[in-house]
Amino acid sequence: MLRLAFLKWRTCMRESLDDHQLSLDDMDPEDPQFSYLQWLVSQAEQKTKEAEEDSGENFDHLWHKLGSYADKCRSNTDLWHMEPETVLGTAIKFFMPSPSDTSATFVRIGIGANVSIERYFKKRLSPDSEFYGADPVFVENSQIFSPIGIFFPFAVGNETGLKQATLKYSTERVSSKYVNHIGIDIFFKKLIRKDIIDYLIFEGDGGEYDMMSHLAKNGSLEKAGITVCQINIEYHLPKEMKDPRKEIFRKHIVQFVRDKKYTLLSVTNMGNLRVFWVNTSSLECARRYLERLFSNDVDLV
Repeated sequence: MLRLAFLKWRTCMRESLDDHQLSLDDMDPEDPQFSYLQWLVSQAEQKTKEAEEDSGENFDHLWHKLGSYADKCRSNTDLWHMEPETVLGTAIKFFMPSPSDTSATFVRIGIGANVSIERYFKKRLSPDSEFYGADPVFVENSQIFSPIGIFFPFAVGNETGLKQATLKYSTERVSSKYVNHIGIDIFFKKLIRKDIIDYLIFEGDGGEYDMMSHLAKNGSLEKAGITVCQINIEYHLPKEMKDPRKEIFRKHIVQFVRDKKYTLLSVTNMGNLRVFWVNTSSLECARRYLERLFSNDVDLV
């Protein structure tokens, strides 16, 4: 039942995204015509690439319609009852673990001098759950995060080095400075060192566009054996007409739907987009968070 439910959801989303591109994932490798189908896919991909050269309008449409697509495809399929909870006073979505005493790993990138989210989860999760946070604003964030979990005083981005970042302080003051970054893959592999990340909240201003490729199918985290079950990402609206992040966003949304790894359950448009993905390809994630919603049927094959 679970596998069929997500198949229906992907079909609905691909129709909503007007994504009619052929995919080898939809085909049987044992089919005698599989080689020919591979050639058709390569031709279709080339045509799609050419058609996407001028994609500004596609981005604007997707940015404003993605939430309604997600709501429609959840409500019109067997996922209608997968209603996530919301952290009070925020747009953060989540599912509680099942059973409720399962310990969890919580990672937040971009704290912004506010740990109300961590305090909320601290009350709800098992006492032996572990909390990790990263933010380049050291003094304010280390003081408030350290009583909750382990704090890392740097930005997390696509690669390690000195790069510009937007910093947020408790006074709501925002500034842009060059700060130390650590690569996303190194951060998770060398510092967090957990095979399962139950909750990932990414609010690193601008770095979210880099994060997607690492989370994707065959991305650096998957290759390192790291599974992320629930993802809340805040996408900051690119305002320049030719901003390359527009096409990055559009391509990754379409690719995430095709890849069958994550299911998009909620989008909140607050100028920026708050997007909630759930890993529906991992049997362990399904057992922890979805089993009780599907009468213990977690067949994902």
